[in-house]
Amino acid sequence: MKPVQKRHSSLFLIELMISLLFFSLAAAVCIQFFIQAHLLSQQSANLNEATLISQSLAEEFRAKNGELENQEVYYDVNWNPSTKEMAVFTSQLSISTLENNMMQAHIVIYEDWENPIYTLEVRICL
Repeated sequence: MKPVQKRHSSLFLIELMISLLFFSLAAAVCIQFFIQAHLLSQQSANLNEATLISQSLAEEFRAKNGELENQEVYYDVNWNPSTKEMAVFTSQLSISTLENNMMQAHIVIYEDWENPIYTLEVRICL
């Protein structure tokens, strides 16, 4: 009788190990999906903030009939105004005069000065 019990117990342990392996692989895949979802959510939130800031600058440009100066505003990781040293995001407004009494504002929101998140061009007639 004892050899039969050993077979059943060793078979049970092998099944248990296979089950644990399957669930650990499934957990690893799920964790990767959660990480990708978090990164996608963060990118979406950054794009939303960049869009809002660009629209605000564009409306200010239109409201003042182009009488703004070129400017850079720095933001921290939470999109609060910050110093240049602590900045993660930067908004840059460049204004130029075009032909036919027109002015153009080029608005770019950068992340770490390398990756433009959002770009907007606005033109007004004077």
